[in-house]
Amino acid sequence: MSAGAGVVAVTFGLARYGYGLLLPDLRAALQLDSAALGFIATGSFAAYLAATVTSGLLAARLGPRLLVVTGGALAVLGMLIVAAADGAVALAAGILVAGASSGLVYPPFADAVAHELPARARGRALAIISSGTGWGVLVSVPIALALGASWRLAWVAFAVLALLATLWAARVLRDMPARHSAERLRLSWFACPRSGPLLAGALLIGLGSSVYWTFAVDLVAGEGAMSASAARLVLAVVGAASLIGAFSGDLVERLGARPTMLAGTLALSASFVLIAAAPGSWLAVLPSALLFGAAYNVLIAVDAIWSSRVFAGRPGTGLAAVMFMLATGLLAGPAAAGVAATALGLPAAFLGGAVVVAATVFLLPREELRQRPALSAAGTG
Repeated sequence: MSAGAGVVAVTFGLARYGYGLLLPDLRAALQLDSAALGFIATGSFAAYLAATVTSGLLAARLGPRLLVVTGGALAVLGMLIVAAADGAVALAAGILVAGASSGLVYPPFADAVAHELPARARGRALAIISSGTGWGVLVSVPIALALGASWRLAWVAFAVLALLATLWAARVLRDMPARHSAERLRLSWFACPRSGPLLAGALLIGLGSSVYWTFAVDLVAGEGAMSASAARLVLAVVGAASLIGAFSGDLVERLGARPTMLAGTLALSASFVLIAAAPGSWLAVLPSALLFGAAYNVLIAVDAIWSSRVFAGRPGTGLAAVMFMLATGLLAGPAAAGVAATALGLPAAFLGGAVVVAATVFLLPREELRQRPALSAAGTG
């Protein structure tokens, strides 16, 4: 579990979200405009989507270790390329390589958990691994604040952490075999009464949450008239709160999946409303960041647990499908939010994001996700 949380932390929290944290410094040092920076960010998401598809197709054939080590190596390489970048082309290459890393490392751990742990422990393990994103964000923000002006050193520091996490994961997974499955991929996996709500809900969470990930710092700094450093702290709070996602497995066992996801959905929507209503007040911004970080990661963790039941025959492939839908929403959402913000203002875009997230209440799991000792894992859709 520690190895999974570690590589998720460095690939998601550092390799992907480090770009947004250090964006002002990259803009100034490399003299890039918003359009160029936006295209580079889009390329990162596109690389993530391609890597997620690759991971889903190859997880059962190659086994977790090769994919995880490859993803970690891409994170190290990509961040070192960024550290040495002298223009838009080199920066784009580094961000694209680093962005692909997270798509390779997370889904294979669903196979690792299914192979190594008893059924009763899998939900907690998947939740802890998923919470690695929070650890990554929590670590990256202090580094960005301390070394933001020396942004090349910040990226080198990120790369060193990624190397250490990758070496640890390679050691932990060294005896993990490929999990060959007799089940073939088919369309009914992704369009049936069991898998459909899971995948559609992941898409909506991605669409709505992309508004917060992309524009929260901008909203607080612009509409809220706070300093850039103060606005960056919003993501630090999000990262700290997201560690609550590690307890998602226990929440599912104690409360059930539907109540847990309903509470998470309502809390996520509330975070949008709070920051839109008073972006210049810490009395609203701080609770908003706490709610967003906790609720977002609880929902992602429960989706991972849900996926492990729906796609029990090929858990790595199933989790890759969920992450692909989430990433599709994260990729498409900022463009729509940007149009809405231009026409109606950023607060209105955040309210729109709240509505999109709230729509997932119609897609909550109908099946019981608690793990009973006498109940075997479910099959595919």
